[in-house]
Amino acid sequence: MSSDFLSSWEENCLKIESIEFPVNFQTLLSRAADLYGNRKALHFIDTDWAISFAELNERVLQLASGLSVAGVSKGTRVGVLLPNRPEFPLTWLALAHIGAVMVPTNIAYTSSELDYLYNDSGISYLLIDHSLLPAFLGMQRRPAALADANVIVVGSDKVEPFRSFQELATSEEGAFHSSEAVSGDDLLNIQYTSGTTGFPKGCMQHQRYWMVLGCTVGMFTPDIQSILTDHPYFYMDPQWQLVWGLYSGATVYVSPKMSISKFWKRVRHHGIQWAWFPLPVLNLPETRRDREHPIKYFHAGAISSTNVKIAEQRFGVPVRSAYGMTEIGAGTVIPHIVENDEILETVGLRSPFRELKIVDEDGKEVAAGTPGELIVRGDGIFLGYWNNPTANECCFYGEWFRTGDIFVQTRHGYYKIIGRLKDMIRRSGENISAMEVEHVVQEIAEIAEVAAVPVPDEYRGEEVKIYVKLNDGFSRPDCPPQKIIGHCTQNLAPFKVPRYIGYVDTFPYTPSGKIAKHDLLAGVPDLRADSYDHKNKGSSDLF
Repeated sequence: MSSDFLSSWEENCLKIESIEFPVNFQTLLSRAADLYGNRKALHFIDTDWAISFAELNERVLQLASGLSVAGVSKGTRVGVLLPNRPEFPLTWLALAHIGAVMVPTNIAYTSSELDYLYNDSGISYLLIDHSLLPAFLGMQRRPAALADANVIVVGSDKVEPFRSFQELATSEEGAFHSSEAVSGDDLLNIQYTSGTTGFPKGCMQHQRYWMVLGCTVGMFTPDIQSILTDHPYFYMDPQWQLVWGLYSGATVYVSPKMSISKFWKRVRHHGIQWAWFPLPVLNLPETRRDREHPIKYFHAGAISSTNVKIAEQRFGVPVRSAYGMTEIGAGTVIPHIVENDEILETVGLRSPFRELKIVDEDGKEVAAGTPGELIVRGDGIFLGYWNNPTANECCFYGEWFRTGDIFVQTRHGYYKIIGRLKDMIRRSGENISAMEVEHVVQEIAEIAEVAAVPVPDEYRGEEVKIYVKLNDGFSRPDCPPQKIIGHCTQNLAPFKVPRYIGYVDTFPYTPSGKIAKHDLLAGVPDLRADSYDHKNKGSSDLF
């Protein structure tokens, strides 16, 4: 790889880092209204709800005024439990104007998961879709500050004793005027993510975090005028894609969820130029229309270089991946134009605003070609974990964030991920804490110990498997897989429920007495064998 290529990339990064992005969301939205006016900003596909940049600014200011009158102020923590509907981005932008803090919530969470999330974050307001009220009403420990009057229901005119969103959204108080200055350093999101320490941790993301992430993508893709958002809005992706659209003037098209059967119809009908690449489309029969689409770039998560080449050959446009985390936003990225295919085997080069080092167990930088943990620092990285000093202490070397991922830097300077320090499972884009799954399973009286591990899966990336050891005096008929699945279904979101269950008489242990998962899995050619398969409701040794 030529030094000219690397120098050109570094010059591009420095150029982006020199740009003055909007200082806060108030500036971002007013700038968009001034520059793009009546151009369409958002379009929710299934309901055909659309709004211009100018109208969006007005609606957000009106909602911010209504929320302010209702008592939401700078620093107020607000849970948002909504599917992909217009009220989600409107609420996020309104909270940003006020300087309040959003706690986005997975709509699949059970009542017990809401108990943890909302008490840990300390919310005092909640915006909730009317269809999700049963999970909220089933909570055992509602936060003390979350009074009925502070529960705002979306999608229903009135649900006693709660408040209607429509009342706030149509406030007659006039446009919002901030009584307190809001800066890029002010907290905007507590975005929960699973990790190695059990329950999800709240990543504190300030307004500058989102500005760096969203605006940087816009600088890389100045020719994109239409974006498809088909991930849930409580994830990060639709949020930074909205910032990208507001900064660049691109229209963000939102679907309720990803659909392989509807994907190409949506892309062609709405003239989509950028979208996440849904890997299962490679399984669809090839047609003469495979290259007849408006897409200019596909973005992909974990995708092999082989599949990149297949997809690019079939659909005729670049498919590029990157490396990022909830904590750091973008860490690395593969450029749209590359000199050869070697870089496709990696996650590319540093993203703008990011410094990267690969270090050993003592935090000392290792030589190129030597594996070690990737650590990251830079403008716009998260502020740390909410209410979790233990995690903050162990996850930083000074100002450098420890990713927990093992990397190696190639001889050409590319960053390649080769493993994880973190004991987590990644299923269909979801980070699942093995410890959280184990904690729930071990609540079952018959179970003495449990170990959750990832099982490679072509469709979902990884599936969850648990090994269980029963207490003395119990056998499998006393605690069948159906009982374990039933308990998990009641206490975990569906994506966390184990697919595979294996029974063991004993576990291998480390010197400190912990289950040695590496030894448990070593030499097992197929982790599905001799296991109960919840999907197929039986023994997976039929594979």
